[in-house]
Amino acid sequence: MRLHLTDGDRLIEAGQHNHHLYLLLDGCMEARLTDDPSLKGMTILAGEAIGEMSILDGQPTSAHVYAVGHCEVLSIHEDDFWRHLATQPGMLRNMTRQVIQRMRAYSERIVRSLEEELKFEHLKKELAAAHNIQMGLLPHRTPLFPEHAQIDVHGYLLPAKEVGGDLFDAFAIDDEHILLAVGDVSGKGLPAALFMMRTLTLLRAQGGAELPGDTFLPTLNRLLCEGNDADMFVTLCVIVLSVRSGRLTLFNGGHPPPLLSRAGAPFEAITEAKGALLGIMPGVRFRNLELTLAAGDRLVLYSDGVTEAENPDLVLYTQKRAQTALDASPSDQPMERLVADLTASVAAFAAGAEQSDDITILSLRYSGPG
Repeated sequence: MRLHLTDGDRLIEAGQHNHHLYLLLDGCMEARLTDDPSLKGMTILAGEAIGEMSILDGQPTSAHVYAVGHCEVLSIHEDDFWRHLATQPGMLRNMTRQVIQRMRAYSERIVRSLEEELKFEHLKKELAAAHNIQMGLLPHRTPLFPEHAQIDVHGYLLPAKEVGGDLFDAFAIDDEHILLAVGDVSGKGLPAALFMMRTLTLLRAQGGAELPGDTFLPTLNRLLCEGNDADMFVTLCVIVLSVRSGRLTLFNGGHPPPLLSRAGAPFEAITEAKGALLGIMPGVRFRNLELTLAAGDRLVLYSDGVTEAENPDLVLYTQKRAQTALDASPSDQPMERLVADLTASVAAFAAGAEQSDDITILSLRYSGPG
């Protein structure tokens, strides 16, 4: 009996008893271990038999067989096969040869699949090691400056992938001054992670050598431009604070503006410090900002993974929502709690949508001199 099949028609269902031998007269078919059409199966060409294994061993079929385009198939019942065809000279030998060839092809595919799986597992281990190295470079103390009772500083970084391009840093320059920074490298994956580590190394070398001044960002930018054949860049927001006086210098290279709350008042963006992103053009200029913190003032640095977090409808979280969440956080609670409130607000807004970018937050509260 001749069967005419169109694209996607199923000839054989896996796990079922089969009582027919099929000969593909015209067209192309595909044998798949699952019914998922996105998974590539084994191609069956015109002239090949289908269902011969279940005819020979009497066991249920092991694969689904689908038509790829228009196909014409000759269907032979097993009774007719054993009565008329199996007795023909060479028939069983040819079928056995075809079964062996098909089993060999399946075996080769299994071996290749195992090899790919081993490579994937090896890559996962390498990415996990890279993640541990990257996260190990970041400050981890809570609070970050236990030696300075005048400040409460907390940092948080949640990568979107195993490795990412966000960074934050917090270290003492001398007995009086501290440096805080948040950055965001272009791109994703290992290239971004490597550029992130380079940025972090140069930041510590430049920021820890002497008290940063007008040449701080231009020098850092020039060093990042050197040898940057991949044209990667980083946005960076850095503050240098005197814990004794509250005097603060803000450096911004293309990064989202920090948010400042004065003595419990609503958070507002500090937009006066401006400059281009770092790593592309060595001659760009930067404008710094100096201000003084008073007792109770709070400052939040963040990456655009916060403000550009998306919900399932692809709506952005925005800076306005971030300010609203921060305003709702009690002004007298620890900075660790404030960061947790903001991240909880972002997660609730995202409503389960996949995180598309790293999320980094660095918060500071100044309690006044002394």
